[in-house]
Amino acid sequence: MTKKEEQHEMRKRQILDIALNHFIRYGFYGTSTRKITEEAGISSGLMFHYFPNKLALYEALVEIGCEKLTIDRGECESPIMFFEKQVDWFLSVATQNSFATRMFVFMGLVAINAKDVSERAAQMIKEHDVEVMSVPYIEKGQESGEIRPGDPMTLSVLFYSSVQGFAEALVSRDDLKLPEKEWFLAILRNENRA
Repeated sequence: MTKKEEQHEMRKRQILDIALNHFIRYGFYGTSTRKITEEAGISSGLMFHYFPNKLALYEALVEIGCEKLTIDRGECESPIMFFEKQVDWFLSVATQNSFATRMFVFMGLVAINAKDVSERAAQMIKEHDVEVMSVPYIEKGQESGEIRPGDPMTLSVLFYSSVQGFAEALVSRDDLKLPEKEWFLAILRNENRA
């Protein structure tokens, strides 16, 4: 990669990082490209060189979120280990990368509001719905007795909501310590298993 290409990528990442903060704080309609360019120290023309409009910037972030925040469907010894891998990944990025943690918060907001903002973003969210994709693992774990009984979709939503909620707390609090992974897994684990 040439120096010019590196600078281009760095500027693009800077714009995305600033935009991510603004979309979290102000929502899509409250976010101003003028404020993003001011914070980035660039002209509006330069920003629009990277992203033709605010919607393209928003959709680029949704695309990154869908790529980065997908579930790892690799082979696992058991369904609970599948969820353990998800928690391990979250805890590792939560300690190393504030962009990823903020992306959790952003994607939670997108899941609520995308249909009002962008059909493309709503479709991306639908295609990458980790809660729906995790239901078969919960059903398999219920069959084996390692995951508690209950509606599989509700359990999936409860599990991922706890991860999402903790990501939100990490973004808003500087003094928060990471929980033990078992705290998340306890939501799913069948404690009555013989």
